Amino acid sequence: MLSFLVQDYSGCIDKYVICRKCLKECEKHYRLVSGDKSSLYCFVPVDSIELNRFLLDLRCFRLYRALIGNLISGLWNSAIQRVIIEVHPPRKEPLDYAWGERANRMMWERIELDEMMSWLSTLGGAFSALGDYKLACADTAGRISVQQMRLAIRLGEPSVIARCRLYMAIALIQKYKFAEAKWIVQRIYRKEKRQTEPDTRLIKMCLGIWSKLSYEYELYQKKLNRPKE
Repeated sequence: MLSFLVQDYSGCIDKYVICRKCLKECEKHYRLVSGDKSSLYCFVPVDSIELNRFLLDLRCFRLYRALIGNLISGLWNSAIQRVIIEVHPPRKEPLDYAWGERANRMMWERIELDEMMSWLSTLGGAFSALGDYKLACADTAGRISVQQMRLAIRLGEPSVIARCRLYMAIALIQKYKFAEAKWIVQRIYRKEKRQTEPDTRLIKMCLGIWSKLSYEYELYQKKLNRPKE
């Protein structure tokens, strides 16, 4: 396997190995056997930006790895034992304005999504409280939960997505769809219990909704079995 060394600003040296399928950083803080600046070493000065592009190309492109491997192999045949890349600070630090604009847009989008989620949570809680008395309010609370889930998926937060599904389960209980609500609560509870660090808030929500489900189901069964007057 062919390898080369990378020496940073402070003089620390890392070893990289060029394989057929990948580039491996197999050893950190490598030490030179012979004296510094020996004739057995080929020092290649590059700046940090060029080094980053070079390593990225080696990781991504198989043909490029083969070309660099052939180059290093040719240097070794000319009595050079090691290729050492010396990293120097770039003369001019580049500013990525395109990425800065994208990061700014993503930040404001996240702020807007968080604010919308807060408004929907307040509105959904109000309709959910009224859903115990009016079926139409339970339907509205369910639709709000769906909108919250769409926002949570865009935010990419699994715990928020799970809470939105639990809100939907509450709406289903209010509409006497106990089987669907039971399936949602059990699925989220079992999935969270399998986590190495389960979310205690989410587990308590599942237990609380399960208690509501049991109570409402018992009342519903009594109502069905009540004799007609």
